[in-house]
Amino acid sequence: MSDTRQAIMRSAADLFAELGYRNTSIRAIAADAGCDPALVPHYFDSKEALFSAVIADTVRPAEVLREALRRGDAGAAEWLLRHAVADWEDPVQGRRILGVLRSVLDLPVAMERMSRALLPRDVADSGSDEVRVWLVSSLFIGVMTSRHMGFLDETLFKEGGEAAVDALAPVVGALLGADGPDA
Repeated sequence: MSDTRQAIMRSAADLFAELGYRNTSIRAIAADAGCDPALVPHYFDSKEALFSAVIADTVRPAEVLREALRRGDAGAAEWLLRHAVADWEDPVQGRRILGVLRSVLDLPVAMERMSRALLPRDVADSGSDEVRVWLVSSLFIGVMTSRHMGFLDETLFKEGGEAAVDALAPVVGALLGADGPDA
């Protein structure tokens, strides 16, 4: 990936997080990235395409969810939660994820893009695990939003979020099918 493309992605992620999709212009992204505004559509066909790339880079759950579903064991839930908590607690990544969530609530096309990023293509095509993926994703979004709004006790997220992982692992395990009646 070229340095300019990376700078555009980084600036777009930061500005979408700070201002939301609607209030972020291609000119502002280019100015923040230190490049000519014509380079933004050169690397990304449109603002929507850039937003999709930012979602795919920021949210990154498809591969992690696919692996957790593939594993299907009791440890898959903890493994998945450790990935999620690490992203939520990272100052830059957590802010960017919240920015994507704000944009999704504000813009229907953003919801479609987020849906594609959240749901692994092979899961969507087969439909076999789609409900489980959506339930896990909904739980994660709710926990992250509640954490950000101060509704959850801070001690859950101390020491790498071990208390949060311990509290959520049985629920996530059941949603993944590892602890369900067929497990």
